[in-house]
Amino acid sequence: MIFLDTNVVIAILNDRPPGVRRAFEAARAKNAVALSIIAYHELMYGAAASARRDDNERKIALFIASAEVALIDFIEEDARHAADIRAHLRRAGAPIGPYDALIAAQARRLGATIITANGREFDRVPGLSVVNWAA
Repeated sequence: MIFLDTNVVIAILNDRPPGVRRAFEAARAKNAVALSIIAYHELMYGAAASARRDDNERKIALFIASAEVALIDFIEEDARHAADIRAHLRRAGAPIGPYDALIAAQARRLGATIITANGREFDRVPGLSVVNWAA
């Protein structure tokens, strides 16, 4: 399973950089695709804050439906993983953003590979498989 980060979905939707969309099309032919409800929130917030809210919300909905993206709810076990991740990274002096910790926790719990367009945050999470399609 591939677990999409918010920024990689934005890169796919905007086709920038172009290699990200090609990587997604190749990967989804071989893997189940999932998106955290946390990442979905970030996407919907971006749409709500934009000048083209309706257009952006439609793009997000069409992407999820056409790519058969499973939305993954945040559960109690995810909260435990997220707490461990945040505490570990804080002790190491290398914290990540709270939403990224939540998304990382879900991917780690599921044993999924997180796909991102910015690996700096997720590369610090122990036990998490990360692929950066924008690298």
